[in-house]
Amino acid sequence: MWRGVLGTIVAFELMAGAQAQTRLAASNLTRGCVERFDVAADYFPQKLTIEDAVNFSVEYRRSYKVVTVKQAEPGGQPERYVLVQCGAPAPRLPAELAGAQIVTVPIASLFAFSITHVSLLADLDRIDVLTGIAQRDGFLDPRTEARIRGSKVVEFAKNGLVIDVERVVAARPSLLMASGTSSATVSVIRNAGVPVVANAEWLESTALGRAEWLKYMALFLNEEQKAEAVYGAMKGRYTSLSRIATARPEAERPLVMTGRSTRGVFTIAGGRSYVAALIRDAGGRYAWADNASGGTASVDLEAQVQRAANADVWINGGGWKSLPAMLDDEPRYVAFKAYRQGQVWVYERPTGPTGGNDYWSRGVTRPDLVLADLVRIFYPALGAAHPFEWYMPVPPRAP
Repeated sequence: MWRGVLGTIVAFELMAGAQAQTRLAASNLTRGCVERFDVAADYFPQKLTIEDAVNFSVEYRRSYKVVTVKQAEPGGQPERYVLVQCGAPAPRLPAELAGAQIVTVPIASLFAFSITHVSLLADLDRIDVLTGIAQRDGFLDPRTEARIRGSKVVEFAKNGLVIDVERVVAARPSLLMASGTSSATVSVIRNAGVPVVANAEWLESTALGRAEWLKYMALFLNEEQKAEAVYGAMKGRYTSLSRIATARPEAERPLVMTGRSTRGVFTIAGGRSYVAALIRDAGGRYAWADNASGGTASVDLEAQVQRAANADVWINGGGWKSLPAMLDDEPRYVAFKAYRQGQVWVYERPTGPTGGNDYWSRGVTRPDLVLADLVRIFYPALGAAHPFEWYMPVPPRAP
């Protein structure tokens, strides 16, 4: 009799365990912790794939993820982070993960060093985890502004460069996301028990690669499903518009130049940079497409004139109040056809009620809108239906 009762109890427990596993496998837990850990359960059934970014990767285990940032900063070594599901026991890690930064996920509070990190939160609709920012100024997203005004969001690097270690450590955030992790300051914060990870989207060579760091942020929130949907929709718009723009005959494609001169040295976008890729995807021909730099590059003004004197469009200079004021900066700008024809464009269109501009934050996560701006510049008729988001022509006279 007891044997039969015991068999029934065991069978019931096995059935309950299977049901619990199925319930846990329904979706990722985006808030809170696992209440009853099941060693056989996959706690990350909603996984993501990386399509365009090349500087980070993820490997999934049942109760933890291994995230690798291949280059946390220029010339830096790879960094690996182990993201453990809250409520799961500490995993036994292989030798190659010894010393890896451990982060409990989903994070409940984030200190974000860069405004681009906050844009990632906004796109995932997870501003609720923002508890610290380097500087309070520069945010135009209404949800972010409301969060900053309505709660105790800590400002921890007022000058934008030096982190106030005491403020960070005292707040005990789930995570500090930094642009680089090699500084002595970061080491102090890590040693005090606050996890620190690098966000190196700025090292990606394409606009889509930079934008896909949305998925990197999502890994710390267990928001893989949402990230896949948001990024997929954005990429679909980008590729669709690019397909139309690049279908234009070669003879119709404008020659494009970038940058500005300082004391006779022209700073341009490198030929392998994300800006060069954007120009190509918008149907333009970049004057320095054969340049080997993946970031900015410097060339003599004379070399720029030789390459780009007949450029149809000039983008990404900036800071000029008018075309005549440009000549006060450098009289030889008149050598460029784009200047003489008033085709000098900068990404300084006011986008907020206070005249602010979020090109360097939202522009990173929304390359589809940046591309749409460029297509309208390169092909006015093709992009006529798109209202400019950031770009504007340098005025013919001072306002």
